[in-house]
Amino acid sequence: MDKKTKILGIAPYEGMKALMMRLAGQRDDIDLTVYVGDLEAGAEIASRHTFQDYDVILSRGGTAEMISSISPIPVVEIQLSVYDILRAIKLAENNNDRYAIVGFPGITKNARFLCDLLQYTIDIYTIHNPEEVNDTLTRLTTAGYRMVLCDVVTNSHAQRLGMRSILFTSGSESIEAAFDQAVKTAGTYQALISKAEFFRTLLEDYPYYVFVYSEKEELIYTSKEHNFSPAVMTAMKNYVTEILSENSKKFYRDEGDLLVAIKGVRKLIYKQTYVVYYVNTRKVPLSLIKNGVRYIDRSQALEQFYSSFYGLTNPSGTYTPSLDQMNQTGAPVMILGEDGTGKEEMAAFIYSQSKFQNKPMAIIDCSRITDKSWQFLTGHTNSPFSDTDTTIYIRELEFLSDQQFKELFSIIRDLNLHRQNHMIFSCTTREGEELNQNSQLLMNHFNCLSFTLRPLRANKDEIPDLANLYISNLNMQLAREIVGLEPEAVSLLKEYGWPGNYNQFKRIMTELFAITDTSYIRAASVSRLLLREQPAIISGDGIPLDLNRTLEEINLDIVRHVLSEEKGNQSQAAKRLGISRTTLWRMLQNIV
Repeated sequence: MDKKTKILGIAPYEGMKALMMRLAGQRDDIDLTVYVGDLEAGAEIASRHTFQDYDVILSRGGTAEMISSISPIPVVEIQLSVYDILRAIKLAENNNDRYAIVGFPGITKNARFLCDLLQYTIDIYTIHNPEEVNDTLTRLTTAGYRMVLCDVVTNSHAQRLGMRSILFTSGSESIEAAFDQAVKTAGTYQALISKAEFFRTLLEDYPYYVFVYSEKEELIYTSKEHNFSPAVMTAMKNYVTEILSENSKKFYRDEGDLLVAIKGVRKLIYKQTYVVYYVNTRKVPLSLIKNGVRYIDRSQALEQFYSSFYGLTNPSGTYTPSLDQMNQTGAPVMILGEDGTGKEEMAAFIYSQSKFQNKPMAIIDCSRITDKSWQFLTGHTNSPFSDTDTTIYIRELEFLSDQQFKELFSIIRDLNLHRQNHMIFSCTTREGEELNQNSQLLMNHFNCLSFTLRPLRANKDEIPDLANLYISNLNMQLAREIVGLEPEAVSLLKEYGWPGNYNQFKRIMTELFAITDTSYIRAASVSRLLLREQPAIISGDGIPLDLNRTLEEINLDIVRHVLSEEKGNQSQAAKRLGISRTTLWRMLQNIV
């Protein structure tokens, strides 16, 4: 059997990685390894490998160009075909937004050819480096464009500017053609670097992770697969000069629930000087997380916002003026809205844009607070309430007991917590109900700026756009090629009430995407799933109900059932039902 061509694939997004792996599994002439990394991240991945590891590198667009400039391994570019561009244009046509195509020459060249051939009138803008992206998108925003068809690097900039975006995804025909070209290229290109074998043999069975840098701060060896963050990798690179001068250095970095211990030493090997890092990891305790208190930093907050359904389909551009004003005043903020409207995601975004963004945000989840965590919050010196110049987000205020609320109110007032920190609160509201008295008192006393998130049913005209944008995102993640929804399917989505708002919409769209095996999501599938939702909304806890009555009578049955389970404890019943005790008391007056 002929030797397989060893290919290193560097994909700009997870969906392309999955598609490359699937297509490679259908061939017997290649051995493929795929990583996800765009531009500098992709180039950094490529820099770890030599001819000893792979025969050829496969990548796309600007990432392929960047890798070619730093790697001795031949690079084959995955071309973006006219079919790939046409699929993105078809998705864009389902939206009413004015849009343009933005990309590197490899994208815009084919886009111009396709538009000329089909006589499409679409504005096309070519960029040549990442630094041009932000200026180009800013000009487009000023000119009235609300959406762009683009590559990965442009997509991330568009989200930050509040623009919608549809990513150009590479189809199977483009990747197959690149595989064929890679096999041909590898057959004509051979070289060996002897020193790489020495390092590989030396550290093959070493228990720690080992990274080797040259005197020029170039990473030339990695002992095994890892998933350390860019912050850890950047720290090791930045300390090379210091270690060359001081001979050794040890430092630590936090990686979520891991503590990363890094020791760097200066080594002279075969008359060449290197910096060798030995890296070990160990678990650290996370007792606060399970008790309703946790911390995130700005990068995690932005990731939470932009990876959520709310951030993917309804960028913050709609609310940017209000958010800017809130962050300028530094006043406490109260976020109101129904379940599933993105209150926590919006709190994360407000924090990420505030003047306290370089310090962590403490998140206190009132629905998960235990006696132990409440004692920590109100009495421990390490409590978030002891901090200054930071952000404290207290979510789901309605779950606090009256006694807990009185303590919280006193702490904020007596310690001037709202003046020494940026306070963000959130409370779940329901249509037709007044804001609970405790939250209203908090808002009035501390002059909170209120921020109300509209329910999905109030934005029904945006449902087609939201659906198509989410389909585009799922196409990228799962390497699918769904173009949109049947017109009747769109009508069904718009007519439905969406009691679970964006969370429910995301779940339904994800399931529709998974069960669809055609180019368009069918109306019959939408109808079947929405019909299934009805009993789940009314009797999701398995409570036996007679549905041939008024909504008020059905609600009273539910209240009676929950009260019975809680043995008459009205506080616990109100907490389970997600309503205030005042509202529960009013409902109880109708129960004979």
